[in-house]
Amino acid sequence: MTVLRAAGTAGGPAVRPARLAVAAGAVCVLGWAVVAVLGPSAAVPDLGAGFGALDLGARPGSALVTVLLAVSVLAGGVGLGAGVRAVHRGWRPRRALLLAAVAALVLTLVPPVGSADHLSYAAYGRIAALGGDPYSQAPDAFAGGTDPVASAVRDPWRSTTSVYGPVGGLLMAASSLAGGTSVRTTVWAWQVLLLLVWAAVAVLAHRVLREDAARARFAVLWTANPLLLTVGLGGAHADVLAGAAAVAALLLARDRPGWAGVALAVAVGTKLPYGAVGVGIVVAALAARRARPGWWVRGAVGALVVLVPAHLWAGPHAYDQTRTASRYVSLATIWRPLVDAGVPRGVLLPGMVAVVAVVAVLWWPVLVRGDELQRAAGAGAVVAAGYLLGAAYELPWYDLLLWGPLALAVVPGAWTGVLVGRLTLLAVAYVPGLVDGMSPAVEAVTLGYRREVGPWVAWAALLLTVFWGLRCRRRVAS
Repeated sequence: MTVLRAAGTAGGPAVRPARLAVAAGAVCVLGWAVVAVLGPSAAVPDLGAGFGALDLGARPGSALVTVLLAVSVLAGGVGLGAGVRAVHRGWRPRRALLLAAVAALVLTLVPPVGSADHLSYAAYGRIAALGGDPYSQAPDAFAGGTDPVASAVRDPWRSTTSVYGPVGGLLMAASSLAGGTSVRTTVWAWQVLLLLVWAAVAVLAHRVLREDAARARFAVLWTANPLLLTVGLGGAHADVLAGAAAVAALLLARDRPGWAGVALAVAVGTKLPYGAVGVGIVVAALAARRARPGWWVRGAVGALVVLVPAHLWAGPHAYDQTRTASRYVSLATIWRPLVDAGVPRGVLLPGMVAVVAVVAVLWWPVLVRGDELQRAAGAGAVVAAGYLLGAAYELPWYDLLLWGPLALAVVPGAWTGVLVGRLTLLAVAYVPGLVDGMSPAVEAVTLGYRREVGPWVAWAALLLTVFWGLRCRRRVAS
């Protein structure tokens, strides 16, 4: 009870789910941090020497780290679901945000877990910082494959040029300048950048959101969301940067359109799908009849000030790899069984567009309501959900595209529960995270789950989204 009182709950029906949210969230972060601090494993790539993230170099076995991460993710899903229920019952986790701040700091002081994406960021940044072109030079070809940072990239991305937008590419270059020839220091500089943007958005949300209920919902679904803290921030993914910038754009759009344009440019200039948030902002502004030319001009200028020089730097081929990647199909998606059965990859894009259209038709009248911020977030959430549910290539950290708008919109609890379950089970499918280092038994279990269970989790989430969309739409209509 002491923790809950400190967190802003004195008693009542919110006590039990709030206690569960705090405890399960702590287990989630602790399990993730333990895997990180143990050092290189099937979940943690070796960062080499240098200043930055700390680890013991214990090199634990793949079975141990897989179990720890699976427990961590499942606990995170339980904690997130309990937190949503507690907020609905009146929990106001004000001081509990301090626990989230500590968790974010701890996850920044240890190596990233769950993938080797951060090694690719370091390589692309290194190539750019030394005057190369990460959009035409692959890490294994740069400097004859001998550069100490670029050569650290793991399979299967050694021969792949950058898929990230030019704004993200410039920030990766800045991290490289801070890290020099050390992979560890370069990665840690990137982790610190992500921590700063995460904290900045938390402070901004506290200032913009005036109602305690809105602040509490944002805290549970975004700032203190244990799955986003671990899978996202604890994995040092570029989606944290893009997701935080997208949230900032939503929060700033009404009163500071110029800065909202800057934030949106950072989001879209890091990963293109974050344009979903821009759709929401425009829709909400039109619905609010925001016809003042100055508002639109300031927003456009803010975006162009960032995007134009970044694209001039990157050159015309900045999205070549993005076009190539649009034909990739990951295992835990609705499309994997269909492609394996012989469905041509040419249907992937129109199929995804069809899913977005279905989700939009069902959920638009349900989510696009409330004040201007809520409408913008709701529209962004609709587009993001359709994209993620219908995408051919989807990984757990891509969900940062959805959870920011979701935290600011008016969303039915039942659908939130579906999305919590989807993210949890999808994240379990991608532990321990690396393509090598697993024992044969661990590989058989984890890849078996990813191949055989993951696609049906994706299908279940889509079908439940359609089901609840039909029900909620009828309620709104009546």
